Amino acid sequence: MPRKPQGDGGLDREAFDKARGLFTKRAGFMPDTAVHALAAEVITRLERRGSAAVERLPPDADIEALCDALVSPREEAAADLVLDARLGGMSIDMVYLGYLAASARRLGERWDEDRTTSAQMTVAAGRIYAIMRGLRQAFASDQYPNAGAARAMFAATPGETHTLGVTMAADFFRRRGWQIDLCTGLAHHELLSAAEGVAYPIIGVSAGSERMVFPLARLIVALRITSPAAWIMVSGKIIDLVPDILTLVDADGVAGDAEAALSQMVNHLETARAPGRMTN
Repeated sequence: MPRKPQGDGGLDREAFDKARGLFTKRAGFMPDTAVHALAAEVITRLERRGSAAVERLPPDADIEALCDALVSPREEAAADLVLDARLGGMSIDMVYLGYLAASARRLGERWDEDRTTSAQMTVAAGRIYAIMRGLRQAFASDQYPNAGAARAMFAATPGETHTLGVTMAADFFRRRGWQIDLCTGLAHHELLSAAEGVAYPIIGVSAGSERMVFPLARLIVALRITSPAAWIMVSGKIIDLVPDILTLVDADGVAGDAEAALSQMVNHLETARAPGRMTN
């Protein structure tokens, strides 16, 4: 088990364990092909977010060691290395854009050279994703200049044709003083582009049927890479049709109506504003 030091150097165990389950618990909705697709989403998007944004990468030996740990038989070897780096003073920005991103790129090179199998890539992607989720409080501390701001993105899952509910929810929140950016009818990559570069404290995603489980999971996984500090809520009929949707897609919350969503979102913002809640 990884060491759990005081402060944001440690992992949020609840988020870490829940994120690992996304890549291991199919529950009938996540066949192997879907899990492999989620893994590809993690690796490719993290590669794109990578080292161009940092001045100096960790040494090659450290990158290689993390790659080895990400595919090792020991489940939490990679988490141990990342926690050691944090304890050694590595910033969360460097962990994300340097250490993890460079390792994702190196794993891609190993794949191209037939030194890494498809199964290993899926395992590695799941572990990277879990580490990022486990460090969510550190990301929030670093990336939320206005953590308590009443602002959110509301979006329909790509491919979703029933958008009246999310549109009405956006109007409901705007009447109560929230700044809501509404995104409907966008393709997967278009929606991610809309979210990228905006430090949304909250992203609400709507879906209306069981067939949307995988597109929703794929979107949330990608949003965790592009917007790692965001708190993500799922709404729409899918929460009645798929009772365990919260776990299946690794959401932070679910809401059956606008009032329930408002209550949870206000509670999240109050938590974000609490003194000492997010320390860098």
